Amino acid sequence: MGSYAEGKVLCKRCVMDTSIPGVKLDDKGICNFCHMHDNLERRFPTGEKGAKILEKLANKIRKAGRGRKYDCVVGVSGGRDTSYCLYYVKEVMKLRPLAVHFDNGWDSEIAKSNLAKLCKKLEVDLHTIIMDWPESRELTNANIRACIPYIDLTDDIGIARSLYSTAEKEGIKYIILSHSFREEGITPLKWNYIDGRLTKAIIKQFCKIPLEELKHFQNVELHDMLYWIVWKGIRVVNITNYYDDTGEKIEEFLKKNLDWEDTGQHHIDNELFALVYYYSRRKFGFDWRVVELSAKIRTGVISREEVLKALESPPFFETKENVEYCLRKQGLTWEEFEEIIKAPNKYFTDYPSYYPFLRSFRWLVWLLCRFHVIPEHTYEKFFLAI
Repeated sequence: MGSYAEGKVLCKRCVMDTSIPGVKLDDKGICNFCHMHDNLERRFPTGEKGAKILEKLANKIRKAGRGRKYDCVVGVSGGRDTSYCLYYVKEVMKLRPLAVHFDNGWDSEIAKSNLAKLCKKLEVDLHTIIMDWPESRELTNANIRACIPYIDLTDDIGIARSLYSTAEKEGIKYIILSHSFREEGITPLKWNYIDGRLTKAIIKQFCKIPLEELKHFQNVELHDMLYWIVWKGIRVVNITNYYDDTGEKIEEFLKKNLDWEDTGQHHIDNELFALVYYYSRRKFGFDWRVVELSAKIRTGVISREEVLKALESPPFFETKENVEYCLRKQGLTWEEFEEIIKAPNKYFTDYPSYYPFLRSFRWLVWLLCRFHVIPEHTYEKFFLAI
């Protein structure tokens, strides 16, 4: 691949560059994503302070779950972050979680094994929502035909629907997530924006199965979110903000105590990500690793020089064999795929979405984040990362 930095203007602290939508450098050459990270560090302490915040939160969740079988829903995949989150909720916060997993047909065997072992050892019930494969495949292909950067969009909609609908059915008031700004960073909005109106527009235009004939997939519209948040009072909390999850200590802990097996890298519990990464690199010229590795630079897990060297080569899983496997499973030929790669690039701004409406009410989104009604990073993601 050659030098990642060649021909680019990089942040002097991390490796985000000005060709990435939403990246801006200050007069010292430091990017706005580094400033976002520093602000989040100040807002979300770890160590003793973080532990006290989580203890107080646990008491609140426990009170809301009184008289119910479960205190909270925890989204799980079998990967590093969600596995440790489930452990933390059960063994440290002493809550009664219901683990919820959305299976889109791309779970790796390692991820499946991890989930089974984890729930057995922790004595946690696992509720799995299995997506209809023909629908799942066609929805992903619709995203690819739409020429947007994030082809896993409809699966993330499926995850959101699974978590909220399960919480509603069980009368649970809290959903616990495990996105880590310290380990995974914040992705530029144009790279992976998601909402129900955008999803509907893509399905109507590019899906070979008409929207009204999709029997298993259920979209998440704005009115669904309002129903769950306002009427049902369901709250989403990202507990990873309050404990130190940086470096390899989490993997080592999981391996030693929970018989967990490393899936390879963030998100590779989902085998589709070999195609996700390859497609974005070929079509849009960006590397998903930049966001995650920049976060690791900021937390001191890895040096900037090491990251630049790592970015000279594709991810280890982005092999021709893996990409061909993904295309075969998706029912796409190389010829079809190459035509899509050559087609004009599109972003969410090229399709109908709720974003203009949400932007008009950004103050409300800010309040909802501060009161832990929606994930705390939503404001930064939607309005500072574009």
